Amino acid sequence: MDGYQLIPRPLSGLVAVLLIVTELLAAMLVLVPSTRTTGFALMAALLFIYTAGISINLLRGRHDIDCGCSGPASRHELSAWLVLRNLFLLGLVLLAAGWSAQRPLIWLDSLVVLFSVLVASGLYMSLNQLLAQAPRLAALRSGT
Repeated sequence: MDGYQLIPRPLSGLVAVLLIVTELLAAMLVLVPSTRTTGFALMAALLFIYTAGISINLLRGRHDIDCGCSGPASRHELSAWLVLRNLFLLGLVLLAAGWSAQRPLIWLDSLVVLFSVLVASGLYMSLNQLLAQAPRLAALRSGT
């Protein structure tokens, strides 16, 4: 959080906790039909905030910051791909927010959604790892 240099350093710990709590709250709200719209709005706001933070630092020329999206296991530096990925995810959130079922959902629908989420999560994590390894691959190719 400190690496982005968007908020005063003394507030970074508090803001980091608030972001995590907001992410969890958004995920829980989306699961409850009566609060789904609020959950999608929170998700969209978070993606907008993350995309803005990345974009501001890219415009500042600060590419060497770890985005924090891959967890502590691997470093993922800021890039335009992260902005595009977040915009794509924002589009998916907005699409999901506007979607409504034309018929009652049955158990098979839940199973399809579950497997779709698992596959999408696997693809998302794989893409994140590929993007995180791009600088290493470039260094190997250049021989440095």
